[in-house]
Amino acid sequence: MKFPSKSHITSLLLAAGLTLSVSEGNAQSIKAALDSSQITMGNVTAVRLDIVEKKSGESRLVIDENAFPKEVEPVDWVAGDTTDLGNGLREIKRALVIQSFDSGVYVLPPFCLVSGNDTLKSNSLTIKVNPVDVSHLNDIHPIAEPLEFQSKWYDFLPDWITDYWGWILAAVLIIAAGVCAYLIMTRKVAVNILPQKKRLPPYELAVKRLEALRTDSLWERGMEKEYYTRLIDILRDYLQERFGINAMEMTSTQIVKVLSSNEATRQPNRYMRNILQIADFVKFAKVRPLPDDNVRAFNEALQFVEETRPAPEAEADSESTNATPAAGQTITRKEEK
Repeated sequence: MKFPSKSHITSLLLAAGLTLSVSEGNAQSIKAALDSSQITMGNVTAVRLDIVEKKSGESRLVIDENAFPKEVEPVDWVAGDTTDLGNGLREIKRALVIQSFDSGVYVLPPFCLVSGNDTLKSNSLTIKVNPVDVSHLNDIHPIAEPLEFQSKWYDFLPDWITDYWGWILAAVLIIAAGVCAYLIMTRKVAVNILPQKKRLPPYELAVKRLEALRTDSLWERGMEKEYYTRLIDILRDYLQERFGINAMEMTSTQIVKVLSSNEATRQPNRYMRNILQIADFVKFAKVRPLPDDNVRAFNEALQFVEETRPAPEAEADSESTNATPAAGQTITRKEEK
């Protein structure tokens, strides 16, 4: 067997050292990939990031929001996994859920990994959003069969009752009122009209209902849909009572748009937008959120109510107005003996 010469071995070691130094210099990397390059309007997909970095250094992930298409909305980050690769390196896998409601082809900018003075960029991604197929709405369906006659209980009443029921009801009410007046006058009954129970201000009522929702522990028992339905109803009622916004008759998009145009709700609107997005996923897309998402939705709902709470002066004026008794609130009749 012929052994290599000493100079040949030195050359091989030098080449190996150069290769190792180059590998260590290029050890850190960031790669991006889409779960699906085509989605339908309203659906979601995930951008998966594969990051290799040094364990000893500190790095942060940066997204250029100005370069991100406005038609593509980031929904939420998914908790990632970390793997030790050895040689002082680790691999981190992260995922960003995105959604779009506008059809078209959009280019996602690179994701940047900043580590000290070095900045690494991932590859750019292209996603195509297809419009919803509405061709089936133009289909011509056959004429429905005639409905069977559904009889009602009042169909068996005499005609004179159905023709003059209004007059009959008025006569019964007059007679009943006369009997009540007679009993009160002859028996000298003292009648007290109790004051109505004071209605809680919108802020206090919303906080009370949120605490009741927390106590019921719905999502802990696997009832995520009921949990988000009650949470959204509490916020819709609060918007109606606090700002006069008919939120019960609005879609999520309409609510966000109205709150954006209101000076008092423009800043806290970010909480409402996040809650409505995840609630729509749970109720319509049957998505099961993580426990952290449920806790965060509740905290953001409470934060929205806190930040839109009226000033103390306005609350004091409202309480003083509600505390003023109405004229004739208590009536007492008692004949002297």
